[in-house]
Parts: sequence; structure tokens; C-alpha cells
Amino acid sequence: MSENADVIRRVYAVMGAGDVQRVADSVDTNAEWIPDRSVGEDPRRGRDSVLEFFRDRASMFGEFEAEIEQLFEQDDQVLAFIRLTGSGAASAAPFEIRIAHLWTLRNGRIVRGEGYRARGDALEALGLQE
Repeated sequence: MSENADVIRRVYAVMGAGDVQRVADSVDTNAEWIPDRSVGEDPRRGRDSVLEFFRDRASMFGEFEAEIEQLFEQDDQVLAFIRLTGSGAASAAPFEIRIAHLWTLRNGRIVRGEGYRARGDALEALGLQE
């Protein structure tokens, strides 16, 4: 795998450890995050705003683990299919979610991320098919 894939692996390992702030070194100051439509959130622009989005999400969990199930690469993009498991912060109810993130990197830093609930939509965004 490429340097870009290594960056994405490190990002998920650090986030899985609950240390979203350490992700900042891998995110460009002008980065943007486009959440999946089902999240009901507007796009975030700027590293601080992107990190705030992920900190807010992490605070909803008592604990969680992000496991990369599959990676696809194309040019400067890395598509990660992720399995999130853990428990809710308030309820302690266990959960399992499968999502996809399409990351665009330049010079080893994330400049754009897009969230997808549907596998087919994520693959299509990278120009692939099921």
C-alpha cells in the first residue's frame, strides 16, 4: 500500500484510541469534511471544524473501536470501509456500524473527506462498482 494508505491507517488507529487531537498532524489546515446525508450535518471546512466534528462524534461513545475492513486506492484518494463497534456514552448500549470514508490526500495530509453509509455510493464516488 502507498504512503496515503499508511496515513489513513494511522488516523484510524489514533482515533480508535480516542485521541482525535493527534489526528491534527495528518489534516491540512484547509481540509473539508462532507458527512453522509443521513447524519444531517452541514459540511465542515477548516482543520479545527473537521476535528470538532469527529470529537463530537467520539463523545457520543463510552468506548469505540474503528476497524478498517477494506481499503481501495486510486490516485490521491483512499476509500476506507470501516466497522465501528463500542457502546453509547449515556446508555452503555452496544453498537456496530459499518460506514465508508473517502479521503483525498495531498503531500501526505488529508485535504478532503466524505462519509458514506451505502457501500455502493462510496465505490461509485471512487469510480468503482460492486
